[in-house]
Amino acid sequence: MPTMDFEVYIDTNAPAAARAAALAELFVNEDAAGIEYAVVMPSPTPRPDNRALYETAAQQPRAILCCQVNPNDGEPALNEIKQSATEWGMRVLKIMPAIYQVRLTSPPAHTLMAIAREHELVVNIHSGSEISHPLAIGALCRRFPDVTVLMDHMGYREWVADAIEAARDNPNLYLGTTIASFEPITIERAVRELGPERVVFGSNWPNLYSDLAVEAIRRQRLGKEAEELIFGGNLSRILGMD
Repeated sequence: MPTMDFEVYIDTNAPAAARAAALAELFVNEDAAGIEYAVVMPSPTPRPDNRALYETAAQQPRAILCCQVNPNDGEPALNEIKQSATEWGMRVLKIMPAIYQVRLTSPPAHTLMAIAREHELVVNIHSGSEISHPLAIGALCRRFPDVTVLMDHMGYREWVADAIEAARDNPNLYLGTTIASFEPITIERAVRELGPERVVFGSNWPNLYSDLAVEAIRRQRLGKEAEELIFGGNLSRILGMD
């Protein structure tokens, strides 16, 4: 069963040589944690550079590429998602409501989800502020039950309970451990209430080292079977890699 990290970033605004160095550093970081594969996404800037991500990481077999756009750019942004999926082989779409001021119950959010459904993309949605509240993510999941959604940060810190309830109501919604591993008892709570099948590991590198995040979760003593699911089994199943 592969080990996997569902959320890491590289600075796609940097020059090509710096991007290549960052990618190499990323996998040194993952090696220290015992992680084989990582879902890599571009910097969440006003104009995310998916082409730069593709040019940097497409030939790295351990990298699973994730596209991101600013929905306020309209049709060009939507076309770039389609290009990312069809030409660049990207498997995941990142939605950042707080940065781009996109409400999850709004038509733009529905359009993003519809494109993800059309191209069979897994969707990763940022949680952790009013505009990206876990219950709003749950409402969006309910409207698109055939799209798999990973909620990053699992509502940490104020809204973990709401994230758990949103996942309980929506079987297509999984909770990601990014940032929550700072306080891993929240992950233990999610596993206890939902089962380990609904939790996926993410480091949020370079904001947190993967080995520290892995060790924090392991200290919760969730058991070998639960750890195998969290540290890769669930995501490999979602992405069809198992």
